[in-house]
Amino acid sequence: MHPGKWIRALREERFIKPSEIERITKQIADTRGNPEFYVPHSTLADIEAGSIPGIYKLFSLALSYKVPLDELLLPFGVDPAETADQPATIPVTRATADMLNLDVPFADESAVREPPFRFQLNFDAKVNPADTVLLKLQSQELAILPPALQSRIDPVRYRYALIGSNDDRMGDILPPRSMVEIDTSQKRVQLSRWKSLLERPIYFIWHNEGYACEWCQVDGGDLILIPHPISGHPVRRFKMPGDANVLGTVTNAWLPFQRMKRKREIAS
Repeated sequence: MHPGKWIRALREERFIKPSEIERITKQIADTRGNPEFYVPHSTLADIEAGSIPGIYKLFSLALSYKVPLDELLLPFGVDPAETADQPATIPVTRATADMLNLDVPFADESAVREPPFRFQLNFDAKVNPADTVLLKLQSQELAILPPALQSRIDPVRYRYALIGSNDDRMGDILPPRSMVEIDTSQKRVQLSRWKSLLERPIYFIWHNEGYACEWCQVDGGDLILIPHPISGHPVRRFKMPGDANVLGTVTNAWLPFQRMKRKREIAS
């Protein structure tokens, strides 16, 4: 996975402009008295193109995107959660020994390999299961995903979410505790006629109260969230882009109990 593309997708998902990153990180740098925290437009472009940022700039980006620093470390192959499982002594490689002028005997060095970066989805234990949440992109718990999904995860295009145990706004189409796959390349709310409720696209939305997974309609500058008729919930209206944004279209859903996959084909 390309870390720069992941960071850019995260920024675009939150509709944050590079100029806003400049402004926020400049304030962070001024407050801390360290210019290393500042991320100008040119530096952000380099990071999104593939350069590796320093820890100060990564810290500023985490604050700007409102995500844990740990989450921004993951695309670069650094998982802080793994440190708890590591031994107190760290194996010394030939390169490290040469750099430190250590006289250390080594066995066959061809057996030494850099561990591959593992991209998986993390079900954060701190998340309230009653709420609908967007899953974090972390290197744990791939095994709990549906087998068909494990072989084709695309962290740039697709995101995954859990429908909260108290979220029954989509009735039996997406019951509570379902897991959904979100195609972030399909953010435009479609205007069309559908033969049935099952044919109408479902969208995953960020809004200023949390996340939602519902039908949508755009009315001028407003985004209208439409629940299933049988749910008894009212429609909700949010201003775009400040109070709500469409993160993508639901293309697959794994329902609880029935353990079945419901797939929707979306016209391009």
